[in-house]
Amino acid sequence: MGTELRILVTAHSIAPRTGGLRSGVLGICRGLAKRGHQVTLYTTNADGNETLDVPLEVPTLVEGVEVYFYSAQKIILGNVFSLPMVSALRRGVPGADIVLIHSLYMFTSTVAAHYSRKYGVPYVLRPHGTLDPFLVYRRRWPLKWAYIQLFEKRNANCAAAVQYSSRMEEEMTRHFISVTAPSLVIPEGISLENFSKLPSRGTFRAKYPETAGKVLILFLGRFHQKKGLELLIDAFARAKIRGTDAHLVLAGSGDSDYVQRVSRMLHDAGVSRCSTVTGELSEEDKLATLADADLFVLPSYGENFGLAVVEAMACGVPVLISDKVGIWREIAEAEAGMVVPCDPDRIAEAIEKLVNYPELRATLGERGRKLVHARFSMDRMAERMELAYQSLCRPPDVVRAPGNMGG
Repeated sequence: MGTELRILVTAHSIAPRTGGLRSGVLGICRGLAKRGHQVTLYTTNADGNETLDVPLEVPTLVEGVEVYFYSAQKIILGNVFSLPMVSALRRGVPGADIVLIHSLYMFTSTVAAHYSRKYGVPYVLRPHGTLDPFLVYRRRWPLKWAYIQLFEKRNANCAAAVQYSSRMEEEMTRHFISVTAPSLVIPEGISLENFSKLPSRGTFRAKYPETAGKVLILFLGRFHQKKGLELLIDAFARAKIRGTDAHLVLAGSGDSDYVQRVSRMLHDAGVSRCSTVTGELSEEDKLATLADADLFVLPSYGENFGLAVVEAMACGVPVLISDKVGIWREIAEAEAGMVVPCDPDRIAEAIEKLVNYPELRATLGERGRKLVHARFSMDRMAERMELAYQSLCRPPDVVRAPGNMGG
Protein backbone atom coordinates (compact mmCIF):
# COMPACT_ATOMS: atom_id res chain seq x y z
CA MET A 1 0.00 0.00 0.00
CA GLY A 2 2.95 2.35 0.42
CA THR A 3 3.20 5.30 2.81
CA GLU A 4 0.28 5.93 5.14
CA LEU A 5 -1.27 9.31 4.44
CA ARG A 6 -3.14 11.75 6.63
CA ILE A 7 -5.98 12.85 4.37
CA LEU A 8 -8.25 15.74 5.24
CA VAL A 9 -11.51 15.73 3.26
CA THR A 10 -13.85 18.72 3.07
CA ALA A 11 -17.43 19.07 1.85
CA HIS A 12 -19.99 21.80 2.49
CA SER A 13 -22.67 19.22 3.40
CA ILE A 14 -23.33 15.49 3.51
CA ALA A 15 -27.03 15.76 4.30
CA PRO A 16 -29.09 12.89 2.83
CA ARG A 17 -30.76 15.28 0.39
CA THR A 18 -27.40 15.93 -1.32
CA GLY A 19 -27.76 12.45 -2.86
CA GLY A 20 -24.72 11.50 -4.89
CA LEU A 21 -22.48 14.02 -3.12
CA ARG A 22 -23.04 12.31 0.23
CA SER A 23 -22.60 8.82 -1.24
CA GLY A 24 -19.49 9.82 -3.14
CA VAL A 25 -17.79 11.66 -0.29
CA LEU A 26 -18.44 8.98 2.32
CA GLY A 27 -17.56 6.20 -0.12
CA ILE A 28 -14.17 7.75 -0.91
CA CYS A 29 -13.43 8.22 2.79
CA ARG A 30 -14.28 4.58 3.57
CA GLY A 31 -12.28 3.29 0.63
CA LEU A 32 -9.12 5.20 1.57
CA ALA A 33 -9.45 4.38 5.27
CA LYS A 34 -9.79 0.70 4.39
CA ARG A 35 -6.38 0.93 2.72
CA GLY A 36 -4.81 2.06 5.99
CA HIS A 37 -4.88 5.84 5.64
CA GLN A 38 -5.99 8.30 8.34
CA VAL A 39 -9.04 9.98 6.83
CA THR A 40 -10.98 12.80 8.49
CA LEU A 41 -13.96 14.63 7.00
CA TYR A 42 -14.80 18.24 7.83
CA THR A 43 -18.29 19.38 6.87
CA THR A 44 -21.17 21.50 8.16
CA ASN A 45 -24.59 20.64 9.51
CA ALA A 46 -26.27 22.32 6.52
CA ASP A 47 -29.33 20.51 5.16
CA GLY A 48 -30.64 22.65 2.33
CA ASN A 49 -31.83 25.81 4.07
CA GLU A 50 -32.15 23.94 7.36
CA THR A 51 -29.66 22.16 9.61
CA LEU A 52 -29.05 18.58 10.68
CA ASP A 53 -29.43 17.53 14.30
CA VAL A 54 -25.86 16.27 14.77
CA PRO A 55 -23.10 16.75 17.38
CA LEU A 56 -20.86 19.71 16.55
CA GLU A 57 -17.06 19.96 16.63
CA VAL A 58 -16.54 16.43 17.97
CA PRO A 59 -15.62 13.25 16.09
CA THR A 60 -18.76 11.47 14.92
CA LEU A 61 -18.94 8.18 13.05
CA VAL A 62 -21.13 8.40 9.95
CA GLU A 63 -21.33 5.13 7.99
CA GLY A 64 -17.92 4.21 9.35
CA VAL A 65 -16.28 7.58 8.56
CA GLU A 66 -14.82 9.97 11.14
CA VAL A 67 -16.71 13.23 10.59
CA TYR A 68 -16.49 16.62 12.26
CA PHE A 69 -19.62 18.72 11.79
CA TYR A 70 -19.45 22.51 12.16
CA SER A 71 -22.27 24.99 12.54
CA ALA A 72 -23.69 26.40 9.29
CA GLN A 73 -24.14 29.99 10.46
CA LYS A 74 -25.43 31.40 7.19
CA ILE A 75 -26.80 29.72 4.06
CA ILE A 76 -27.10 32.20 1.21
CA LEU A 77 -28.25 30.98 -2.23
CA GLY A 78 -27.04 27.50 -1.32
CA ASN A 79 -23.61 28.69 -0.17
CA VAL A 80 -22.76 27.64 3.37
CA PHE A 81 -20.82 29.99 5.65
CA SER A 82 -19.23 28.56 8.79
CA LEU A 83 -16.65 30.43 10.87
CA PRO A 84 -16.15 27.39 13.17
CA MET A 85 -15.16 25.34 10.11
CA VAL A 86 -12.77 28.12 9.05
CA SER A 87 -11.04 27.88 12.44
CA ALA A 88 -10.92 24.09 12.20
CA LEU A 89 -9.37 24.22 8.73
CA ARG A 90 -6.76 26.70 9.91
CA ARG A 91 -5.76 24.25 12.66
CA GLY A 92 -6.23 21.01 10.72
CA VAL A 93 -4.75 21.66 7.28
CA PRO A 94 -1.09 21.93 8.46
CA GLY A 95 -1.31 18.44 9.96
CA ALA A 96 -2.50 16.82 6.72
CA ASP A 97 -0.40 15.27 4.00
CA ILE A 98 -3.04 16.09 1.40
CA VAL A 99 -6.45 17.80 1.34
CA LEU A 100 -9.35 16.59 -0.80
CA ILE A 101 -11.86 19.37 -1.53
CA HIS A 102 -15.33 18.55 -2.84
CA SER A 103 -17.43 20.93 -4.99
CA LEU A 104 -17.01 24.44 -6.36
CA TYR A 105 -18.69 27.79 -5.58
CA MET A 106 -18.56 27.05 -1.87
CA PHE A 107 -17.13 29.26 0.86
CA THR A 108 -15.85 26.21 2.73
CA SER A 109 -14.09 24.88 -0.38
CA THR A 110 -12.40 28.20 -1.08
CA VAL A 111 -11.22 28.48 2.54
CA ALA A 112 -9.82 24.92 2.42
CA ALA A 113 -7.89 25.77 -0.77
CA HIS A 114 -6.62 29.02 0.79
CA TYR A 115 -5.16 27.35 3.87
CA SER A 116 -3.72 24.51 1.79
CA ARG A 117 -1.79 27.06 -0.27
CA LYS A 118 -0.80 29.05 2.82
CA TYR A 119 0.68 26.03 4.58
CA GLY A 120 2.11 24.36 1.49
CA VAL A 121 -0.14 21.30 1.69
CA PRO A 122 -1.06 19.78 -1.69
CA TYR A 123 -4.76 19.69 -2.38
CA VAL A 124 -6.97 17.90 -4.88
CA LEU A 125 -10.11 19.62 -6.12
CA ARG A 126 -13.17 17.58 -7.11
CA PRO A 127 -15.74 19.62 -9.10
CA HIS A 128 -18.40 16.95 -8.45
CA GLY A 129 -20.46 17.95 -11.48
CA THR A 130 -20.76 21.61 -10.42
CA LEU A 131 -19.66 22.74 -13.89
CA ASP A 132 -22.37 20.79 -15.68
CA PRO A 133 -23.60 23.19 -18.43
CA PHE A 134 -27.23 22.33 -17.67
CA LEU A 135 -26.79 23.56 -14.11
CA VAL A 136 -24.41 26.42 -14.79
CA TYR A 137 -26.59 28.23 -17.30
CA ARG A 138 -29.94 27.54 -15.63
CA ARG A 139 -29.12 28.71 -12.10
CA ARG A 140 -27.44 32.00 -11.16
CA TRP A 141 -25.00 32.03 -14.08
CA PRO A 142 -23.76 35.65 -13.46
CA LEU A 143 -22.90 34.83 -9.84
CA LYS A 144 -21.18 31.60 -10.83
CA TRP A 145 -19.18 33.36 -13.55
CA ALA A 146 -18.05 35.97 -11.04
CA TYR A 147 -17.09 33.28 -8.50
CA ILE A 148 -15.10 31.44 -11.16
CA GLN A 149 -13.18 34.58 -12.07
CA LEU A 150 -12.56 35.63 -8.46
CA PHE A 151 -11.79 32.29 -6.85
CA GLU A 152 -12.20 29.06 -8.81
CA LYS A 153 -9.60 29.72 -11.51
CA ARG A 154 -6.95 30.15 -8.84
CA ASN A 155 -8.29 27.27 -6.75
CA ALA A 156 -8.14 24.94 -9.77
CA ASN A 157 -4.82 26.09 -11.20
CA CYS A 158 -3.00 25.98 -7.84
CA ALA A 159 -4.28 22.49 -7.04
CA ALA A 160 -1.90 19.55 -7.07
CA ALA A 161 -4.53 17.97 -9.31
CA VAL A 162 -8.18 18.28 -10.31
CA GLN A 163 -9.98 14.97 -9.95
CA TYR A 164 -12.83 14.04 -12.27
CA SER A 165 -15.21 11.10 -12.15
CA SER A 166 -15.30 10.73 -15.95
CA ARG A 167 -13.76 12.07 -19.14
CA MET A 168 -17.01 13.87 -19.79
CA GLU A 169 -16.73 15.77 -16.51
CA GLU A 170 -13.17 16.77 -17.40
CA GLU A 171 -14.41 18.10 -20.75
CA MET A 172 -17.24 20.02 -19.03
CA THR A 173 -14.85 21.62 -16.54
CA ARG A 174 -12.34 22.71 -19.15
CA HIS A 175 -15.20 24.31 -21.08
CA PHE A 176 -15.57 26.86 -18.27
CA ILE A 177 -12.10 27.08 -16.69
CA SER A 178 -8.72 26.94 -18.40
CA VAL A 179 -7.19 24.44 -15.99
CA THR A 180 -3.40 24.11 -15.90
CA ALA A 181 -3.31 21.68 -12.97
CA PRO A 182 -2.85 17.98 -13.78
CA SER A 183 -6.00 15.91 -14.30
CA LEU A 184 -6.94 12.75 -12.45
CA VAL A 185 -9.79 10.81 -14.04
CA ILE A 186 -10.84 8.20 -11.49
CA PRO A 187 -14.33 6.69 -11.75
CA GLU A 188 -16.36 6.52 -8.56
CA GLY A 189 -16.81 3.14 -6.94
CA ILE A 190 -19.32 1.24 -4.85
CA SER A 191 -18.90 -1.33 -2.10
CA LEU A 192 -19.71 -4.54 -3.94
CA GLU A 193 -20.55 -6.40 -0.74
CA ASN A 194 -23.55 -4.09 -0.26
CA PHE A 195 -25.07 -5.51 -3.45
CA SER A 196 -23.94 -9.12 -3.17
CA LYS A 197 -27.08 -10.29 -1.34
CA LEU A 198 -30.30 -8.58 -2.35
CA PRO A 199 -33.71 -8.89 -0.68
CA SER A 200 -35.93 -11.65 -2.04
CA ARG A 201 -37.48 -10.79 -5.37
CA GLY A 202 -41.08 -9.71 -4.89
CA THR A 203 -40.50 -7.75 -1.67
CA PHE A 204 -41.00 -4.38 -3.33
CA ARG A 205 -43.93 -5.54 -5.46
CA ALA A 206 -45.69 -6.85 -2.35
CA LYS A 207 -45.71 -3.30 -0.97
CA TYR A 208 -47.01 -1.92 -4.26
CA PRO A 209 -49.53 -4.45 -5.64
CA GLU A 210 -50.23 -2.24 -8.67
CA THR A 211 -46.84 -3.42 -10.05
CA ALA A 212 -47.81 -7.11 -10.03
CA GLY A 213 -47.28 -8.88 -13.34
CA LYS A 214 -45.82 -5.78 -15.03
CA VAL A 215 -42.38 -5.09 -16.42
CA LEU A 216 -41.07 -2.66 -13.83
CA ILE A 217 -39.25 0.42 -15.21
CA LEU A 218 -37.32 2.22 -12.48
CA PHE A 219 -35.96 5.71 -12.00
CA LEU A 220 -34.05 5.92 -8.72
CA GLY A 221 -32.42 9.13 -7.56
CA ARG A 222 -32.87 12.76 -6.64
CA PHE A 223 -35.85 14.47 -8.25
CA HIS A 224 -34.29 17.37 -10.13
CA GLN A 225 -34.84 19.07 -13.46
CA LYS A 226 -31.50 17.86 -14.79
CA LYS A 227 -32.50 14.21 -14.39
CA GLY A 228 -34.79 14.36 -17.43
CA LEU A 229 -37.90 13.11 -15.65
CA GLU A 230 -40.16 14.92 -18.13
CA LEU A 231 -38.38 13.07 -20.94
CA LEU A 232 -38.92 9.75 -19.18
CA ILE A 233 -42.61 10.43 -18.49
CA ASP A 234 -43.18 11.57 -22.08
CA ALA A 235 -41.36 8.52 -23.45
CA PHE A 236 -43.20 6.15 -21.14
CA ALA A 237 -46.55 7.61 -22.22
CA ARG A 238 -45.62 7.11 -25.89
CA ALA A 239 -44.58 3.52 -25.21
CA LYS A 240 -47.85 2.84 -23.36
CA ILE A 241 -49.89 4.22 -26.25
CA ARG A 242 -48.15 1.71 -28.49
CA GLY A 243 -49.17 -1.14 -26.17
CA THR A 244 -46.16 -1.59 -23.92
CA ASP A 245 -47.21 -3.49 -20.79
CA ALA A 246 -45.04 -1.90 -18.13
CA HIS A 247 -45.25 0.03 -14.88
CA LEU A 248 -43.12 3.10 -14.11
CA VAL A 249 -41.65 3.57 -10.64
CA LEU A 250 -40.12 6.93 -9.68
CA ALA A 251 -38.19 6.45 -6.44
CA GLY A 252 -36.52 9.32 -4.65
CA SER A 253 -37.09 12.75 -3.25
CA GLY A 254 -36.31 16.37 -3.96
CA ASP A 255 -37.69 19.87 -3.69
CA SER A 256 -41.38 19.58 -2.74
CA ASP A 257 -42.51 21.92 -5.53
CA TYR A 258 -40.70 19.85 -8.13
CA VAL A 259 -42.05 16.58 -6.69
CA GLN A 260 -45.57 17.97 -7.07
CA ARG A 261 -44.72 19.04 -10.60
CA VAL A 262 -43.68 15.47 -11.41
CA SER A 263 -47.03 14.20 -10.14
CA ARG A 264 -48.80 16.70 -12.40
CA MET A 265 -46.70 15.58 -15.37
CA LEU A 266 -47.73 11.96 -14.77
CA HIS A 267 -51.38 13.00 -14.63
CA ASP A 268 -51.19 15.21 -17.71
CA ALA A 269 -49.46 12.43 -19.67
CA GLY A 270 -52.26 10.03 -18.74
CA VAL A 271 -50.00 7.52 -16.99
CA SER A 272 -50.88 8.11 -13.32
CA ARG A 273 -52.57 4.71 -13.02
CA CYS A 274 -49.56 2.84 -14.37
CA SER A 275 -46.94 4.69 -12.34
CA THR A 276 -45.85 4.87 -8.70
CA VAL A 277 -43.97 7.61 -6.86
CA THR A 278 -42.43 6.10 -3.72
CA GLY A 279 -40.73 9.06 -2.07
CA GLU A 280 -37.33 8.70 -0.44
CA LEU A 281 -36.30 5.09 0.27
CA SER A 282 -34.25 3.59 3.05
CA GLU A 283 -31.16 1.65 2.01
CA GLU A 284 -32.99 -1.64 2.54
CA ASP A 285 -36.00 -0.49 0.50
CA LYS A 286 -33.70 0.76 -2.23
CA LEU A 287 -32.13 -2.67 -2.57
CA ALA A 288 -35.57 -4.29 -2.61
CA THR A 289 -36.62 -1.93 -5.40
CA LEU A 290 -33.53 -2.76 -7.44
CA ALA A 291 -34.08 -6.48 -6.86
CA ASP A 292 -37.56 -6.22 -8.40
CA ALA A 293 -36.72 -3.80 -11.23
CA ASP A 294 -36.63 -5.07 -14.81
CA LEU A 295 -35.14 -1.92 -16.29
CA PHE A 296 -33.37 1.16 -14.92
CA VAL A 297 -33.71 4.44 -16.84
CA LEU A 298 -31.78 7.70 -16.39
CA PRO A 299 -32.35 10.14 -19.30
CA SER A 300 -30.36 12.90 -17.57
CA TYR A 301 -29.42 16.19 -19.23
CA GLY A 302 -26.14 16.14 -17.35
CA GLU A 303 -24.43 13.73 -14.95
CA ASN A 304 -20.75 13.91 -14.06
CA PHE A 305 -20.74 10.17 -13.32
CA GLY A 306 -23.97 8.31 -12.60
CA LEU A 307 -23.60 6.44 -9.32
CA ALA A 308 -27.20 5.20 -9.36
CA VAL A 309 -26.53 3.64 -12.77
CA VAL A 310 -23.58 1.70 -11.33
CA GLU A 311 -25.70 0.52 -8.40
CA ALA A 312 -28.38 -0.73 -10.78
CA MET A 313 -25.80 -2.60 -12.87
CA ALA A 314 -24.32 -4.12 -9.70
CA CYS A 315 -27.76 -5.66 -9.11
CA GLY A 316 -27.89 -7.06 -12.64
CA VAL A 317 -30.56 -4.56 -13.76
CA PRO A 318 -30.22 -3.54 -17.43
CA VAL A 319 -29.76 0.21 -17.84
CA LEU A 320 -31.02 2.74 -20.38
CA ILE A 321 -29.24 6.09 -20.11
CA SER A 322 -28.76 9.30 -22.07
CA ASP A 323 -25.49 10.26 -23.70
CA LYS A 324 -25.18 13.05 -21.12
CA VAL A 325 -24.44 10.60 -18.29
CA GLY A 326 -20.71 10.65 -17.49
CA ILE A 327 -20.04 6.92 -17.92
CA TRP A 328 -22.05 6.43 -21.11
CA ARG A 329 -18.90 5.70 -23.14
CA GLU A 330 -17.80 2.90 -20.82
CA ILE A 331 -21.28 1.36 -20.91
CA ALA A 332 -21.53 1.65 -24.70
CA GLU A 333 -18.07 0.16 -25.27
CA ALA A 334 -18.86 -2.79 -23.01
CA GLU A 335 -22.32 -3.16 -24.60
CA ALA A 336 -23.58 -3.21 -21.01
CA GLY A 337 -26.64 -1.05 -21.55
CA MET A 338 -28.47 1.12 -24.07
CA VAL A 339 -27.40 4.74 -24.68
CA VAL A 340 -29.70 7.23 -26.43
CA PRO A 341 -29.92 11.02 -26.89
CA CYS A 342 -32.19 13.17 -24.72
CA ASP A 343 -35.11 12.65 -27.09
CA PRO A 344 -38.46 11.19 -25.98
CA ASP A 345 -38.99 9.27 -29.23
CA ARG A 346 -35.60 7.56 -28.98
CA ILE A 347 -36.13 6.81 -25.29
CA ALA A 348 -39.60 5.39 -26.02
CA GLU A 349 -38.19 3.13 -28.78
CA ALA A 350 -35.51 1.83 -26.41
CA ILE A 351 -38.07 1.21 -23.65
CA GLU A 352 -40.29 -0.75 -26.04
CA LYS A 353 -37.37 -2.87 -27.22
CA LEU A 354 -36.19 -3.70 -23.72
CA VAL A 355 -39.69 -4.39 -22.40
CA ASN A 356 -40.51 -6.73 -25.29
CA TYR A 357 -37.22 -8.66 -25.30
CA PRO A 358 -36.46 -10.18 -21.87
CA GLU A 359 -33.45 -12.05 -23.31
CA LEU A 360 -31.87 -8.71 -24.22
CA ARG A 361 -32.52 -7.41 -20.72
CA ALA A 362 -30.84 -10.48 -19.22
CA THR A 363 -27.80 -10.12 -21.49
CA LEU A 364 -27.34 -6.42 -20.74
CA GLY A 365 -27.87 -7.01 -17.04
CA GLU A 366 -25.12 -9.62 -16.88
CA ARG A 367 -22.70 -7.45 -18.89
CA GLY A 368 -23.43 -4.52 -16.60
CA ARG A 369 -22.67 -6.58 -13.51
CA LYS A 370 -19.33 -7.67 -14.98
CA LEU A 371 -18.46 -4.07 -15.90
CA VAL A 372 -19.07 -2.88 -12.33
CA HIS A 373 -16.86 -5.60 -10.87
CA ALA A 374 -14.10 -4.83 -13.35
CA ARG A 375 -14.10 -1.02 -13.22
CA PHE A 376 -16.39 0.52 -10.63
CA SER A 377 -15.66 -1.17 -7.32
CA MET A 378 -14.75 0.87 -4.25
CA ASP A 379 -11.53 -1.10 -3.85
CA ARG A 380 -10.46 -0.29 -7.40
CA MET A 381 -11.24 3.41 -6.95
CA ALA A 382 -9.42 3.66 -3.61
CA GLU A 383 -6.35 1.90 -5.01
CA ARG A 384 -6.11 4.38 -7.90
CA MET A 385 -6.62 7.35 -5.58
CA GLU A 386 -3.99 6.06 -3.16
CA LEU A 387 -1.35 5.76 -5.90
CA ALA A 388 -2.19 9.20 -7.27
CA TYR A 389 -2.22 10.93 -3.88
CA GLN A 390 1.06 9.37 -2.75
CA SER A 391 2.74 10.74 -5.87
CA LEU A 392 1.32 14.22 -5.17
CA CYS A 393 2.42 14.46 -1.53
CA ARG A 394 5.54 16.19 -0.29
CA PRO A 395 8.77 14.11 -0.37
CA PRO A 396 9.22 11.92 2.72
CA ASP A 397 12.31 13.89 3.91
CA VAL A 398 10.23 17.04 4.35
CA VAL A 399 9.22 17.51 8.00
CA ARG A 400 5.48 17.63 8.52
CA ALA A 401 4.04 20.91 9.74
CA PRO A 402 2.75 20.97 13.32
CA GLY A 403 -0.95 20.48 13.84
CA ASN A 404 -3.46 17.69 13.69
CA MET A 405 -6.72 16.96 11.89
CA GLY A 406 -8.73 16.29 15.03
CA GLY A 407 -11.17 19.17 14.64
